[in-house]
Amino acid sequence: MNDIIGKAALTCSAVMLAALPASALARDDDKNTPPPAIFQDVIDCKKMMEPTARLSCYDEKVATLAAAQESRQVVIADREQINEARRGLFGFSLPKIRLFSGGSDEKDKEERIEKLETTIKSARQFGYGKWILTLEEGGQWQQTDSIRLNAEPRAGDTILIKTGAIGSYLANINGQRAIRVKRIE
Repeated sequence: MNDIIGKAALTCSAVMLAALPASALARDDDKNTPPPAIFQDVIDCKKMMEPTARLSCYDEKVATLAAAQESRQVVIADREQINEARRGLFGFSLPKIRLFSGGSDEKDKEERIEKLETTIKSARQFGYGKWILTLEEGGQWQQTDSIRLNAEPRAGDTILIKTGAIGSYLANINGQRAIRVKRIE
């Protein structure tokens, strides 16, 4: 069940990325990029002074926005959905895009996922004693170093994966010595 949820989150994220206009995918360092025109059109309606004209403008622009959302030209996500997508994508190398940032560097640092604590769904050895770990919420991680664990990982064990130096990741399984891992799925 959790594997399905994880794959759904990854698929949802990919759909959100594919459906967004190119301006929404601008790099994080471009902080002055205006919102998409279809959204700005709704905001601009508040500038109208005459109440009937303003209401008419809102009705027209909101209908256009709703149609764009229905046809998946625009995807609307709240902070909770974005954080869920971030969690599902933890460990993947992705380009920096505004979709996952709130716009302010301080806020973005607060919301950046630095660790993932979950449960192992399955573990199997490959090569010379290295492990491939499948997590309950989806995703597979492969051991990249040659550190031997005191106890073999098993389904149901807790795992804590943290970001390491230079884009690496460290995993602690049931509090054992950390091993280096990379996300492969």
